[in-house]
Amino acid sequence: MIEYRSYRNDDPPKLLRLWNQVGMGRGAASGVPIEVFDQLVFAQPYFEHDGLQLACDGDEVVGMAHAGFGCQADQGGLCHDTGVICQVLVLADYRRRGIGRELLRLAESYLRRHGARRITAGIVPSADPFYCGLYGGAQAAGFLESDPAAGAFFEAAGYESAETYGIYQMPLLDRKPFDQRLLEIRRRTRIDVRTRHDSASWWWNTRVGRLDFVRFELCYRDRDEPVASLTLVGLDQFAIAWKTRAVGLVDVTVVESERRQGLGQALVLETCRQLKQESLSLVETHAADDNPAGRALLESCGFERVDTGVAYRQRAGGIAASRA
Repeated sequence: MIEYRSYRNDDPPKLLRLWNQVGMGRGAASGVPIEVFDQLVFAQPYFEHDGLQLACDGDEVVGMAHAGFGCQADQGGLCHDTGVICQVLVLADYRRRGIGRELLRLAESYLRRHGARRITAGIVPSADPFYCGLYGGAQAAGFLESDPAAGAFFEAAGYESAETYGIYQMPLLDRKPFDQRLLEIRRRTRIDVRTRHDSASWWWNTRVGRLDFVRFELCYRDRDEPVASLTLVGLDQFAIAWKTRAVGLVDVTVVESERRQGLGQALVLETCRQLKQESLSLVETHAADDNPAGRALLESCGFERVDTGVAYRQRAGGIAASRA
């Protein structure tokens, strides 16, 4: 008989075993030590036992649903208006028994009790309280199409697609695009490498700040303030799934007054050149499909789309159904 209950302090090893066995495709980290799982999930300052619901067959955890909340506009705290279903997992041998449906119901109930007016499924930027660095690759992008069971489950559960993201990768062995303009930019600028992010928000520090990261900032040679910047995050936790050593490229920004001059492209390409010298093999990054400028930048640098992430929202009157 399946028992449903909230998370207990002795559950992490069982949950890590479930994570490694359930089969979520290329976008899920695998083989990570329990210390990493604990740091990125259970040690979050807003983690609550009731937000993580488990399905158990005796002592074995055979399913889980984890729910949380996104951040306020200033990224200084949680926003409880919109609840997020971060994951719903059920072992293959236990599917089609209604276990996923019941776990989802319990997760939705938790969110509503804590004030959620809307419920979404799939972690996305600003609404990714858990699993940053463990699912999705470089950053949150909903549920990946390469995750074989996620989409069908949520669509049958009364959810519909709300946002889509392109997952882009570039092997560092590939020859990079050349543009004469980039040589001019290189003469006029320098890149500062920093191991701290002094202006990072509370929300950023709870997620990306828990990963290995480094900041690249592009500055004019006669100024100190950066005109473009990006963050690199280590993705060694995906090495088993991807069979290569990779790094994630996130938070690419260009000062508004300096845009459309090729500075973003120059920074990305120079960063990739330096990474190649560090014996890294692959760079991954994401761009929302409703951000044509971001997608154009990545394509101009030689990135190719390898996957798609989908975030879902609950339809009015949605009916829960079991996952796969």
